[in-house]
Amino acid sequence: METNTTYYIDLITKYFFGEATPEEIQQLEYWVKVDPANRELFLSYRKTSEILRQSNAVSTFNTAQDLASLKSKIGLTEAGTKFTPLPKPVENALLTTARSRFLLWSLRVAAVFLLVAIPSFFLYRYLAQPAEMQYASANQVTEVTLSDGTRVTLNAGAILTCPSKFDGSLRQVKLQGEAWFEVSHNPARPFVIAADNVRIRVVGTTFSVNTRTLNNTREIILATGKVQVYFAGKPQTMAILVPGDKAEVDPGNDEIIRSVNVDPNFLAWKTKHLVFNNTPLCEAVLLLSKVYHANIRIAPDGSGDCRITTIFDKQSLESVLNVLKATLDLQIRDTGTGIELSGHGCR
Repeated sequence: METNTTYYIDLITKYFFGEATPEEIQQLEYWVKVDPANRELFLSYRKTSEILRQSNAVSTFNTAQDLASLKSKIGLTEAGTKFTPLPKPVENALLTTARSRFLLWSLRVAAVFLLVAIPSFFLYRYLAQPAEMQYASANQVTEVTLSDGTRVTLNAGAILTCPSKFDGSLRQVKLQGEAWFEVSHNPARPFVIAADNVRIRVVGTTFSVNTRTLNNTREIILATGKVQVYFAGKPQTMAILVPGDKAEVDPGNDEIIRSVNVDPNFLAWKTKHLVFNNTPLCEAVLLLSKVYHANIRIAPDGSGDCRITTIFDKQSLESVLNVLKATLDLQIRDTGTGIELSGHGCR
């Protein structure tokens, strides 16, 4: 980034000296528009340029004063109201001295500006923009606490991007994957989650968000508090969720479908609390694969149609599989690439 900024500082210099090409001017205009810090730097250079130009105009007027001062210093006397004329070579030398003095002053101003402004620019960029943090959960559930006290639990494969310190009127983060949020209450600074073009705005509440559902929708399930779900730049699409609600959001069609959540296992990946009530084994295996981050599949023998009714609470995968084995008379085999369940099928 520093190399890139140095390039544009050179362009600014060429621009004020009238040496920039039309293509370079176009590049500079775009660079100034995309970042307030770039505009600030450009304006600082323009201000200094104007000061130098004004000083240059004044120097034309002050040259006579400088010349008079120099005449006085070398012992010349006045005759009436006019100085005794000097030989041309001497006067030219004095004029050159006066102009050189102004040139030296200009160079000093420019040097001081460069010494102060450029480091200040980088310091401004460093201090004005909090560092961006990224939390990535690999093959396990990960819990993080943000600078405002908000607690986030990331499911395996999820990525949360946020500033190291929230600044401004909003606390905004970006999410890829599935996560559970316990947002710190702060009515003055709402918490906003960005998931592609979907926005989830809260003040202080608990809810889950999944951006990687099987049907490629964004799913929000609210446990406590209140949540506003809408599309970026389209507040008219807003849906307000109350506890127990679920929103399925289709980013492609700008559609938000609100319903009552009937899935008791929506948070099983975090709590390891699973409830099966006459659930087909094929559905149970999909959930177990997600919760335990394991490759579990059913052999093509009809066992997937078997149904199971039971509750698992913080049990190991081995314990769960043993219960399924005993209940449904299944065989469990480690294939080297995953776990296969097989049996006699169910009617």
